[in-house]
Amino acid sequence: MANIQQWFASIDVDRSGELDVKELQRALSMGNLHFGISDVDQMIRAFDTRGRRRLSFPEFQRLHEFLVNIQNSFAYFDADRSRTLQTNEVQQALSHAGFRLDPPVLAAMMSRHDPDNSGTLSLDEYIRMCLFLQSCVRTFTAFDQQRTGKITLDFNQWVYAASHVA
Repeated sequence: MANIQQWFASIDVDRSGELDVKELQRALSMGNLHFGISDVDQMIRAFDTRGRRRLSFPEFQRLHEFLVNIQNSFAYFDADRSRTLQTNEVQQALSHAGFRLDPPVLAAMMSRHDPDNSGTLSLDEYIRMCLFLQSCVRTFTAFDQQRTGKITLDFNQWVYAASHVA
């Protein structure tokens, strides 16, 4: 915890007590994770509980834990050590994380997050997929207040929900 706090303080270059998109992008690069501004913004929005598009230390800590878990999951389910996940490995990893996606949904997710159409996901592509799912869960939960696992949306609610899913 102290190391993460020190790291947070060292990348908070404006000393605001929060990380903006450029500070977080630099921090990720230091950890050998290279993402564009829009991807980093997606990470911030997925973990920003205050709607400020900046991460406080506790929010940064949750993002850090999330990324470490994703990297560990990726390494574990990369059975052939190819440094990519095939569709069956992605399905196993997501299932292990608690996501039970129907085959057509998994196919759509693979299509969306596999821009080179290789049929596999690299670590950064897998992180993007997991962030997308994290955003989906957060947005869905906001509409599923009774926790039934089903929601009904009118068009305005759908557009609102879709705008909050990265």
